[in-house]
Amino acid sequence: MKKGAIFHTSKGTLAMVDELAKRIMPDVTLMHIVEDSMIADVMAQGGVTPAINARIAAYVTSANLAGCDLFFTACSSIGASVERCQFISPIPVMRIDEAMALEAVERYQTIAVLATVGTTLAPTLELIQRKAAELVKQTVIHSQLMADAFTAFLAGELDKHDAIVAAGIHEAFGKNCDAIVLAQASMSRVLASVGDLPVPVLTSPERGIQLLKQPLDAQN
Repeated sequence: MKKGAIFHTSKGTLAMVDELAKRIMPDVTLMHIVEDSMIADVMAQGGVTPAINARIAAYVTSANLAGCDLFFTACSSIGASVERCQFISPIPVMRIDEAMALEAVERYQTIAVLATVGTTLAPTLELIQRKAAELVKQTVIHSQLMADAFTAFLAGELDKHDAIVAAGIHEAFGKNCDAIVLAQASMSRVLASVGDLPVPVLTSPERGIQLLKQPLDAQN
């Protein structure tokens, strides 16, 4: 049986990602790694530092030593750092937002990117721009940061978080975008309560797990 390591920088993504992974790839054993002080350190430093990169690399190495076939980060803020660990890792390393970014640039021209953490917004914009360049796509990107929502999320005030994100989604409609991208996995919970929307809203969790499944299937 294949084994995948899923890395979380917040307990808030654990249950959702675990449920999705068990549904989409029930034949894969999961090893969840939770380091819920890391996102606070990333935010305090304004991004990933060399010391945080070293911690991430250590988790990738630990996953390999634990017999995992793949390492996957559920945190978009450290996605680029995880990608850079590929050169030290004998197993594939993947980020949760890659499939979402690729779909956004493949299918849409004007995209609104919403985030609740500044250190997630910048890496998400960089990833989308990089995918657009790789596909030679002309993409217009509008961005919006809702920092108060993540403060509420960390405090356990989920209703407040959801209301702020929902308001941001509705505000994005006025930018004449073809699609809205929610930069963080934690934001996807809001879609259950916002009703019908006039444009597609792309989220990372399910798309990310579907992409995670592909290399594991290829190893069979």
